[in-house]
Amino acid sequence: MPRKRRTLDRDGGTVRDASLVIIASEDKYAVRQYFRMFRTRRVVFKVLETRDCHSSPVAVLERLDAYREEVATVDGDEFWVCIDSDHWLESSSIANLTDVLRKCRQKGYGLAISNPCFELWLLLHFHAFDSSNASNRCEAVERQLRSIVGAYSKNRIDALPLTADLVTLAMSRAKELDIDQQDLPARPVTRVYRLLELLLRRDGIHLRPSTSSPN
Repeated sequence: MPRKRRTLDRDGGTVRDASLVIIASEDKYAVRQYFRMFRTRRVVFKVLETRDCHSSPVAVLERLDAYREEVATVDGDEFWVCIDSDHWLESSSIANLTDVLRKCRQKGYGLAISNPCFELWLLLHFHAFDSSNASNRCEAVERQLRSIVGAYSKNRIDALPLTADLVTLAMSRAKELDIDQQDLPARPVTRVYRLLELLLRRDGIHLRPSTSSPN
């Protein structure tokens, strides 16, 4: 079966030699909405969000593999897995998570893992995270996020008052947390900053005007 034609967002001002960054996520709304907030010319983010509750690390990796086989890509395109560790560190799941991380290395996929969850990355836009005193449960991270921004919903990430300066600040804070560099971090950390570093190298940090659509 021939591969589908590789498409880019020409109407959005994307240049012809723009690179495609495909991100397979275990989340249904948050990751896709977050990366839709960026206005880019040389990088196009394509988020393969979870559908039908297929959110395990194995399912996320399979989704990325399937897209890579189906869609024509070119040199410079990148493939990333964006997952949380909070649900998958139990003894019954950690072997699958470790295997997925190993396969990502073998395939050359980027890893944007968050321990405990993607909300830690969002929190770092507004406040530093003290990993020595704070709980590493996702519920605790979400409570801290709500205490700063007020109402928070996973399907309304585009309502957060983000700016380019706040994104840059989050990158700096995330790098400060990322001290062990192990594939499976034991401490609270979020490596979503690596995707933003890629964007910064190739294009720049520019945000679109806020939107009202939850999808």
